[in-house]
Amino acid sequence: MIILLLFPVLVLGDIELQNSSSSWIANHSMTNSTTFENNGQTELQNSVSSNITFKDGVEIGLPNNVTSEDDERFQDQEHFHVFHDCNENLLELYSNITCWGSFHHKMEYINMEHWCNWDKVIRPYSELTKCMEFCSGYLGCYYPNQVVQDFFIKIHSHYFQACPVKEAMFPDAPSDVVLTLTLIPVGLIPILIFLVVWNNKGMD
Repeated sequence: MIILLLFPVLVLGDIELQNSSSSWIANHSMTNSTTFENNGQTELQNSVSSNITFKDGVEIGLPNNVTSEDDERFQDQEHFHVFHDCNENLLELYSNITCWGSFHHKMEYINMEHWCNWDKVIRPYSELTKCMEFCSGYLGCYYPNQVVQDFFIKIHSHYFQACPVKEAMFPDAPSDVVLTLTLIPVGLIPILIFLVVWNNKGMD
């Protein structure tokens, strides 16, 4: 009889316990979800703020999509310049009109005999490089890029094709010297063997 009276109490208590557990799980999940969303918004805001700070921190006068070789980020520049659309056709046009025109004008003042003299052409060549960097940055292109590489290939084939390539040439030694240096150690081997054998016989 007592067991029959306690049975409804146990059932009702179990139902309340399940309801309270479900409410706690739902509230906990909602709290975590809200916290996650807030954290996500905070991280996004921090990311945007850091990007803005990064862009504002770039030195004035340098295009923010040009990365020099001295910069440690040179190998990772594709991770920083993802919002620029490079107009390669316009870059090629600007390069030929502006950069090549200026370089050709300066090279005309240098005698063709001195085109292979690096001391004579280093200044125009350096200005040509800076011009290409500026055009690439102005048009939102990476530097260097394929258009720039093709441009410099044309420059070298037009102005510096006749320049000799200096290589370290080591002339061959005279055959008499080589033969003498080879025969001396070969001729000493039998003599050394004879001396060793003769010394051993003398000790016996």
